[in-house]
Amino acid sequence: MTRKSRKILTVFATSMLLLAACGDGESAKPQEEETVKENKGAVTSTEQEQPKKEETTDSKEESKPSTEQQQNTSSEKPATSNKTEEKPKKDDTADKNTTQTTEKKNPIHAVNPIHRDFLQFQLKSAHNGMTEGVAIESGKSVYEDVIKAYGKPTTEFSNDTNYVEYVKKGKVQYAFAVGRGDRIYDVRTFEAPDASFKLSDISFDDITTTLGKPASIKTAGSDQVLTYNAGKNTLKFVGPSSTKKLDHISIFNQKSSEPMGGKN
Repeated sequence: MTRKSRKILTVFATSMLLLAACGDGESAKPQEEETVKENKGAVTSTEQEQPKKEETTDSKEESKPSTEQQQNTSSEKPATSNKTEEKPKKDDTADKNTTQTTEKKNPIHAVNPIHRDFLQFQLKSAHNGMTEGVAIESGKSVYEDVIKAYGKPTTEFSNDTNYVEYVKKGKVQYAFAVGRGDRIYDVRTFEAPDASFKLSDISFDDITTTLGKPASIKTAGSDQVLTYNAGKNTLKFVGPSSTKKLDHISIFNQKSSEPMGGKN
């Protein structure tokens, strides 16, 4: 090998070494930059995660008071519900006391069913001028009808009155008032229509409970009179004020009430 050839090889080798050295330096730089970038990214991600942790911690801390408030609210609700439940108990007690007081002041009056049916039917029949068990109609029948039905009266226009009476076993059974034209304007019965009860078994309370409030309450001597309107007639329940028990029933017709004068 000549001297010139050796020189060329030496230069070539030196060039190759330089190229290799430059190539290694340039390839190392990107790796270092990537490492730095990765480190920076790690730092950045770490820095970004720390606020999240702090925010999570803060949100937890902020949620604690709300939980405590819910506990306080839930603990307060039973107290409120207890107060609400206590009020009806007081009201129930007051209602019971009021009911008991009302019952004492206004007790329900029990009426014998037989008496109730009799009184109800009596009010209906009074619209026709009749009382149950008597064949004479107030306002329409005449004195001759009375004679035909019952015969000659026991007492006829006694004491200058216009009433005739029929007495049975020492007690007045029926009485009829005779008006102008011998028209009967008042029919009175002193006995029940059958033997199942007596008129004196019926109290004024029985009457008002069954028929309601009377049109009027009057006093005639020692008697008390309860009146009920029955069409053109007036239904009267008469009894002693002292006992307030029924003595007799009267069907009165105002239109025919003009008396014809007493007879003996």
